[in-house]
Amino acid sequence: MYLVREDEPPGADISGVAESGGGKPSLDTALQAASLADRRLREAIEAMPQGIVFLDEEDRYILWNERYAQIYEKSADLLQPGVRLQDALRIGIERGDYPDALGREEAWLAERVAQLRQPGLRHEQRLSNGRCIMIEERRIEGGGTIGIRVDITDLKQKEETFRLLFERNPLSMLVFDIETGKIRAANEAACALFGYKAGAMDGLCARSLFPDSLWPEAGPRLAGDTSDTRDCWEMLRRDGTCIDAVIATRRSALEGYTGTIVSIFDVTERRRIEQRMAHMARHDELTGLANRAHCRERLRELLDDGANGTETITLALVDLDHFKPVNDTYGHHFGDIVLTEAAQRMRELIPPEALLCRIGGDEFAVIFRRSSLTQAELVSKSIITTLSEPFFVQGHMIHIGATVGFASSPYDSRDGETLLRYADLALYAAKGERRGTCRGFEAGMDAAAQEKNRLEKDLRAAVRGGELAVHYQPIVDLQTGAVECYEALLRWNHPERGQVPPDVFVPLAEEMGLIDQIGRFVLHSACGEAMRWPAHVRVAVNVSPLQFRNGNLLSTVINALSTSGLPAERLELEITEAVLMEKGPRPAAIIRNLRAFGIGISLDDFGTGYSSLSYLLNYPFTKIKIDKSFILNLQEESSSRAVIRAVIGLGRSLGLTVAAEGIEREIERDYLRGEGCTQGQGYLFGKAVPAELIAAASQPAPSQAA
Repeated sequence: MYLVREDEPPGADISGVAESGGGKPSLDTALQAASLADRRLREAIEAMPQGIVFLDEEDRYILWNERYAQIYEKSADLLQPGVRLQDALRIGIERGDYPDALGREEAWLAERVAQLRQPGLRHEQRLSNGRCIMIEERRIEGGGTIGIRVDITDLKQKEETFRLLFERNPLSMLVFDIETGKIRAANEAACALFGYKAGAMDGLCARSLFPDSLWPEAGPRLAGDTSDTRDCWEMLRRDGTCIDAVIATRRSALEGYTGTIVSIFDVTERRRIEQRMAHMARHDELTGLANRAHCRERLRELLDDGANGTETITLALVDLDHFKPVNDTYGHHFGDIVLTEAAQRMRELIPPEALLCRIGGDEFAVIFRRSSLTQAELVSKSIITTLSEPFFVQGHMIHIGATVGFASSPYDSRDGETLLRYADLALYAAKGERRGTCRGFEAGMDAAAQEKNRLEKDLRAAVRGGELAVHYQPIVDLQTGAVECYEALLRWNHPERGQVPPDVFVPLAEEMGLIDQIGRFVLHSACGEAMRWPAHVRVAVNVSPLQFRNGNLLSTVINALSTSGLPAERLELEITEAVLMEKGPRPAAIIRNLRAFGIGISLDDFGTGYSSLSYLLNYPFTKIKIDKSFILNLQEESSSRAVIRAVIGLGRSLGLTVAAEGIEREIERDYLRGEGCTQGQGYLFGKAVPAELIAAASQPAPSQAA
């Protein structure tokens, strides 16, 4: 029962109450006024959102509002005027309405009654339905008590959620008291981060978490309200070590004070990784030297800031000589050791303000600053000297060397990319002239490079436009004079340059990676033309070492034969010693496979280079060709005649055809024929001509009769 009395008439109204008895209120009037006041009190209490209860001086129920009854809905049947609160609580305990009383019923009841005797103090009470009630009671005049009940269940859940988020959050969090500058609370993650035991940071001065120099900036940051995580702060752990952290704060009006919730993101490892990645992006992992990107960046900075262009900046490019054989012979592990030691040797030679870089596999660069051109050249020569000294790697003595090309600013160029290109041109020139030397840039080098670049463009256009042509030079039987073979020779008739020599454009094609494409063109053209010749006439095609190295030669040859229909026995492939000097089993395997198909193999330019006899024994050659240099000196030098006689005898002993190149005079032909040379080639028999001009194509085959 709440706020209802049985002696109050329903709908009572005193608006028309009249006075009587000489202006004194009558008894009825007084009762009606009291009833009205009581009703208005009840209405006011009923309108309040809190639960309200009135107890008399002996703690018995007088009246209560509906909200109070809703809060204690399980004990609603006990709410009767005159029932003692203590008795209602005891029955509620027996029913299990108060979970906190379980197992300590009398003690809990005694505590609750004691709290009733201490008005003005707030305390919380949990009910069996899961609700949490805030209780506040005050004594009123006359000895009674007025009690207020507020359902704080939602608030407690929010607090619990915040507590769980705070205490169990893997992110380090602090509660910072702005007024005192102290830490009110720190979660376990924060304590672990800063090296404290759980709870040990409570009351700690926040200043101790920062270096003294940073506190003037860090203090306001902690007291502010910011989510800007771009700044990184240095913070101190308990043992004095530093961490890198990003700080975010949220200002809040906390219980009894104003503070901030501080979130701390430990970015120490991330920063270390970022710094490592930044270092790796600018440095070579093997040697620790600046890499190509760092070299370009530093060169550009120096040229931009170089004292109005008057300061001398020299760029030297160092290329290690004979380094590839180290990797091929001993493996990349040995090569890495040599590179590391080479870098260390160079470090010891360069001036303090110079920057040593590794810009390629076996290529280094030195940027000289505040050094004269002469000083830079002296250091470069010292580098060549020290790198020519042997390297001792795991019991092996390894020899390499170095070649250096350099260019300087402002003499050669003030542009970084141009200076790098000029130094590269100087290096290229030094390597072409003699390895193990040092050479500076000269203006003519750029002109030659530009000319080469134009020639490269023209060659690409010629290959693409079909401007290359195959001409054929006869190879004759020196005894009968009959044409036995034609050598296919590539020609390039440039529309402006005229005839470009093969010894100019063929190496260029190899360098540009066009040799495979050109080689296919020559093979297909030669095989197709040979099908128009008499059946006994063969065709010879030169093969580049790069075609062997690329590994597509066998399939290219077979495709050309099958497409044209030419028998394999009518094709000869001419190779030089350069092919045989390639390491590994591939060249030998390709040669043997070609011979297995019946294709002839000629060793061209025999007598030059090493001319190792082991080549003739280890490879299935069918022909050897004496180089024309011996033929040209045949009459003047007896040594040339001795070599020719020896080669012819060697070929005869091994059952090989011997052909001589460069025969231009009859006396040379007669001498070779007398020595027993089998075939001859040269201007005496005919120059290389287009296929349609080959006269031999119309000649009948010679009689096979003995």
